[in-house]
Amino acid sequence: MMTQHLCTCGYEAGGPEDLVVHFGEMFIPADDVAPDGRVHAEKARDADDDRPAAVPLILTCRCGFTAGIDGFDRHLLAVFAPADRIGRDGKQHAPAAPASPQSPEPIPGKAAE
Repeated sequence: MMTQHLCTCGYEAGGPEDLVVHFGEMFIPADDVAPDGRVHAEKARDADDDRPAAVPLILTCRCGFTAGIDGFDRHLLAVFAPADRIGRDGKQHAPAAPASPQSPEPIPGKAAE
């Protein structure tokens, strides 16, 4: 059985990473400035730093936060996604539970828990 990755707006993602990208497109403005007034984006490594990247990969946000890829994505969503999960397009964006014979249809506009 194939796992579905759905957004409450109706978007059907190809996988979990695709769903995270979708959320970023809906919540993160082009200037990367969050409601806290700070810039939150991946800080580039220094051009003269020829050391190999750490394994596992550790990313640094311009605000100083550091984490692996999953933690970095969670950080960005935490600072950019509003509590009501309404995106720049005026629609709610949150993971939606896929329908199955054992579960009722998700309530439109309600995030999956």
